[in-house]
Amino acid sequence: MKTPLLTLSGALLLFCHTNTLEAQVLTLDSCHRMAVANNPLSKQKILFEEAFRLQSKSIGSNYLPQTGLYGQASWQSEVTSIPVSLPGIEIPAVSNDNYKIYLDINQLIWDGGSVRRQKELEASSMQIELAGVDAENYRLKENINQLYFSILQSQANEKLLILAMDELYTRLAVLRAGISNGTILPSNADVLDAEIAGIEQALTDLRYNKAAGLYRLGELTGLNTGPETRLILPVYEDLPLSVYDTKARPEYLIFGMQQEKISRQISLTGIRVMPRLAAFTTLGYGRPGLNMLSNDFEPYAMLGARLSWKFWDWNQHRNDQSVLSVQQQIIDTRKEAFEMSQRIALNRLKQEILRIENLIAADYRIVELRKKVAMTAAARLDQGMITSSEYLTEQNALTKAELNMELHKIQLQQSRLNYISAMGYLK
Repeated sequence: MKTPLLTLSGALLLFCHTNTLEAQVLTLDSCHRMAVANNPLSKQKILFEEAFRLQSKSIGSNYLPQTGLYGQASWQSEVTSIPVSLPGIEIPAVSNDNYKIYLDINQLIWDGGSVRRQKELEASSMQIELAGVDAENYRLKENINQLYFSILQSQANEKLLILAMDELYTRLAVLRAGISNGTILPSNADVLDAEIAGIEQALTDLRYNKAAGLYRLGELTGLNTGPETRLILPVYEDLPLSVYDTKARPEYLIFGMQQEKISRQISLTGIRVMPRLAAFTTLGYGRPGLNMLSNDFEPYAMLGARLSWKFWDWNQHRNDQSVLSVQQQIIDTRKEAFEMSQRIALNRLKQEILRIENLIAADYRIVELRKKVAMTAAARLDQGMITSSEYLTEQNALTKAELNMELHKIQLQQSRLNYISAMGYLK
């Protein structure tokens, strides 16, 4: 009579392409670790740090000597001349065409702190990018949570359905013995056969859904999961239900980093109107050299200091600072909206936890009562005092009660985990 079940099990094993030599046991924490390690976005951290190192090196090069080689050829309509005629002295005429090539070397001495502020700004940008990766990994863990508990529910349902089917097979064997003795009608056995077929159908659907969930879990974690993979139900106790602190959330940390970055941008904008001091050296060769009255090609050199100060920019830097201040206010409003939504979510989760705890307390009483009723119905069925349909009514009620209790237990741990996750304490 169990041939259909064996055929179903064989088909599932063939479908999932796995062996049953050893069941793989997974915990939620291990799935979290493997998912983060397997996430391609995690590799961005190293890339962001390398980009920051290179950018900081590039910014720091502003304090290194800046060199440039330049050349110029020109013709001018008028040249320097001395309109004096001295007896016995010939003053050469200067050519209208000029040529020069020169090397210009500049060394920044003081820039008002611009280089330092630019490095700080780049550091803020890198921290935001790294925090963004952490936020993505946190959301990945939350997705793992939903998938993990979905599989746990399928796992619990499968276990209870198999137990219910075993009970029906036991009752069916007793009925067949009664049918052989002529004390029970054959139609009673047909009712149980139909119910067993219905459970086998439910198991088929359940196992395929479970296999799909395990496949997705395997893709996210990089693990080789299969139908025999077993998930351990995590247990969370003593939650701080009266505290609504979400500052550990990665999104909250990003808000603070964005505010800090804008503050540094405001400081950097103010530096634009600060004076700058640099030393310079010019080495050249041309006609004329530094002696404007010489008409020969000559080398020349010049050494000095240069001060530049853009002390007035028509308040452009102040306007830019005002724009950045508005952006800070926008971030503040986003943070306030995030905090409000999290408070609402935490309160909802708190109420959900309390609701499920009360349901589980009631489940225990219901299951105990249903067991007594089902045991009585089974005994009466064996004695031919009730029909199999009447027995199934009580047995199905027990199965439903046990299913509800197991699902509520899983839902309780999932709700507690969601509460921990919403507070930002997910490890």
